[in-house]
Amino acid sequence: MSNSLEAKIVVLGSQGVGKTSLVHRYVKNAFTPPTTQSTIGASFLTKRVVDIDTSTVVRLQIWDTAGQERFRSISKLYYRGANAAVLCYDITDPHSFEEMGRWLKELKTNLGDDIILHVVGTKSDVVAEDPPKRKVPFERCIAYVAENLYPAQNTQAQSGQTNGWGSAPAAFQSGGMASPQSNRSSGFWGQDIGWDCCHEISAKDGEGVDEVFRVITRKLVEQQQKKDEEEQRQLAMAGVTPGIDSNGNVNGYFDYPGNANGSFRLGMGDKRRSWLGFPTTPGVGGHQQEWEEDIDRVRKSKGGRCC
Repeated sequence: MSNSLEAKIVVLGSQGVGKTSLVHRYVKNAFTPPTTQSTIGASFLTKRVVDIDTSTVVRLQIWDTAGQERFRSISKLYYRGANAAVLCYDITDPHSFEEMGRWLKELKTNLGDDIILHVVGTKSDVVAEDPPKRKVPFERCIAYVAENLYPAQNTQAQSGQTNGWGSAPAAFQSGGMASPQSNRSSGFWGQDIGWDCCHEISAKDGEGVDEVFRVITRKLVEQQQKKDEEEQRQLAMAGVTPGIDSNGNVNGYFDYPGNANGSFRLGMGDKRRSWLGFPTTPGVGGHQQEWEEDIDRVRKSKGGRCC
């Protein structure tokens, strides 16, 4: 089975956190030095990848947006219609971490709660060379995700911490859910709770970058599969049998209601009109008697022939 999927990913964050470097490292496997001119407005690159588990070919359109305040109003134009978002912060700059809250609020307001969100701490290579430069612990990122993306599962958070920027909740301070020892972990822990959206990466040496987009791609494919399954379930409940093309994709065949045999195909040109001009589409709604009356009228208009 060969499937394909197109998705838009938007990369957001404060100026200077390394969004452009992240995108270029993933798409071009090249490092864009921080001396590069700041992004004006937005730009995008595309990359075609294959989800190994499902053999789905995914075309990613990755948008690199400007982080400067003066471009924030127009940034909304670029991330509309996004399927996934990457919120970036610099692990050596606590202010960039706090700024994520504004981006998150805008995303939820404009794109809804079903968007796939990942939080990425950049410049882990700087901390690897000089550990005291770390200003945002990885546990703080985990706490942020727990409180803002998975609030229902964050049952042990301390009362009074509502903005996700304070110290880590009790669940992380107790030591029972300690993060890995490495300060450059790009993976995650506690997969059963869904915290696979927390990463620390280095665009300079490429560590963790591919993993970020691999997980996002997997989620995009799973999300599309669920939508397809739900669509087929709805069709089945309506007494409809979806047709399957040579690639295994649903291709719009519908059963005739009642005990009649056979089916007909609903083509692209029929999306806004009923079959043969009837007021209803067989297999979707209405009564069989009404369809039979319609068929009789068509036969009479065609000299006794239906089709």
